[in-house]
Amino acid sequence: MPAVPNACDDTRNLPGPILAAAGIVAIALTLTAVGYGSPTWTGLCAIASVLCLRFGIGLMIIEHRRVKAAKWRDSARQGRG
Repeated sequence: MPAVPNACDDTRNLPGPILAAAGIVAIALTLTAVGYGSPTWTGLCAIASVLCLRFGIGLMIIEHRRVKAAKWRDSARQGRG
Protein backbone atom coordinates (compact mmCIF):
# COMPACT_ATOMS: atom_id res chain seq x y z
CA MET A 1 0.00 0.00 0.00
CA PRO A 2 1.56 3.34 -1.00
CA ALA A 3 2.25 5.83 1.73
CA VAL A 4 0.16 8.97 1.87
CA PRO A 5 2.38 12.00 1.20
CA ASN A 6 2.77 14.36 4.11
CA ALA A 7 1.39 17.88 3.73
CA CYS A 8 4.80 19.29 4.68
CA ASP A 9 6.47 17.43 1.82
CA ASP A 10 4.56 19.45 -0.80
CA THR A 11 6.50 22.70 -0.85
CA ARG A 12 5.37 23.96 -4.27
CA ASN A 13 2.87 26.79 -4.14
CA LEU A 14 2.97 28.11 -7.66
CA PRO A 15 -0.35 29.96 -8.12
CA GLY A 16 0.35 32.49 -5.36
CA PRO A 17 3.77 33.70 -6.52
CA ILE A 18 2.71 33.61 -10.18
CA LEU A 19 -0.32 35.81 -9.45
CA ALA A 20 1.79 38.18 -7.36
CA ALA A 21 4.34 38.48 -10.18
CA ALA A 22 1.50 39.11 -12.65
CA GLY A 23 0.28 41.86 -10.32
CA ILE A 24 3.68 43.53 -10.38
CA VAL A 25 3.75 43.35 -14.18
CA ALA A 26 0.23 44.81 -14.25
CA ILE A 27 1.45 47.72 -12.12
CA ALA A 28 4.14 48.39 -14.72
CA LEU A 29 1.50 48.24 -17.45
CA THR A 30 -0.67 50.64 -15.45
CA LEU A 31 2.18 53.14 -15.21
CA THR A 32 2.84 52.79 -18.93
CA ALA A 33 -0.84 53.39 -19.73
CA VAL A 34 -0.84 56.47 -17.48
CA GLY A 35 2.21 57.76 -19.36
CA TYR A 36 0.45 57.35 -22.69
CA GLY A 37 -2.68 59.06 -21.33
CA SER A 38 -5.13 56.22 -21.95
CA PRO A 39 -7.76 56.23 -19.18
CA THR A 40 -9.43 53.00 -20.36
CA TRP A 41 -6.24 50.95 -20.30
CA THR A 42 -5.17 52.62 -17.06
CA GLY A 43 -8.36 51.51 -15.35
CA LEU A 44 -8.20 47.97 -16.71
CA CYS A 45 -4.57 47.52 -15.74
CA ALA A 46 -5.17 49.00 -12.28
CA ILE A 47 -8.03 46.58 -11.63
CA ALA A 48 -5.95 43.65 -12.92
CA SER A 49 -3.00 44.59 -10.72
CA VAL A 50 -5.12 44.91 -7.60
CA LEU A 51 -6.86 41.59 -8.19
CA CYS A 52 -3.68 39.69 -9.04
CA LEU A 53 -1.79 41.05 -6.05
CA ARG A 54 -4.67 40.49 -3.65
CA PHE A 55 -5.30 36.89 -4.68
CA GLY A 56 -1.61 36.07 -5.10
CA ILE A 57 -0.67 37.30 -1.64
CA GLY A 58 -3.81 35.71 -0.20
CA LEU A 59 -2.90 32.32 -1.67
CA MET A 60 0.64 32.60 -0.31
CA ILE A 61 -0.70 33.37 3.18
CA ILE A 62 -3.15 30.46 3.04
CA GLU A 63 -0.39 28.09 1.90
CA HIS A 64 1.95 29.32 4.65
CA ARG A 65 -0.72 28.69 7.28
CA ARG A 66 -1.43 25.23 5.86
CA VAL A 67 2.22 24.20 5.95
CA LYS A 68 2.67 25.67 9.44
CA ALA A 69 -0.36 23.75 10.75
CA ALA A 70 0.87 20.52 9.14
CA LYS A 71 4.28 20.92 10.77
CA TRP A 72 2.60 21.54 14.11
CA ARG A 73 0.48 18.40 13.70
CA ASP A 74 3.56 16.36 12.79
CA SER A 75 5.52 17.59 15.79
CA ALA A 76 2.54 16.90 18.06
CA ARG A 77 2.26 13.33 16.72
CA GLN A 78 5.97 12.68 17.20
CA GLY A 79 5.85 14.03 20.73
CA ARG A 80 3.04 11.67 21.77
CA GLY A 81 4.45 8.53 20.17
